[in-house]
Amino acid sequence: SWCGDAAHVMPVMNKLAGLSSKINFKVVLRDDNQDLMNEFLTNGSQSIPKLIAIDKETDAVLYTYGPRPSIATKMVEDYKEEHGALTPKFKEDLQRWYNKDKGQTAIKDLIKLIQEN
Repeated sequence: SWCGDAAHVMPVMNKLAGLSSKINFKVVLRDDNQDLMNEFLTNGSQSIPKLIAIDKETDAVLYTYGPRPSIATKMVEDYKEEHGALTPKFKEDLQRWYNKDKGQTAIKDLIKLIQEN
């Protein structure tokens, strides 16, 4: 099943990839690709979505992104630091943030990564 982060970030990744003929966007499912996911853990977990940008000439990993936009990541980290774990109330607040943000932070994050690489 998809997590809340994937539901918000995957459409942004797909849309940005569709805007460039230089990007070959492929989706692989976490549960069918355990070895790959274990190479790109987020704080020890197989969080999704996880974008892995690979140079098509060298197969070198250029960068990774995910599972959530930078602002949402900071919100989650700060909350966990203060409270130890995410509560249902926090998850509702995070969902409201995603709804208000409308993918703009993910767009900015991804464009910055693309430009830097």
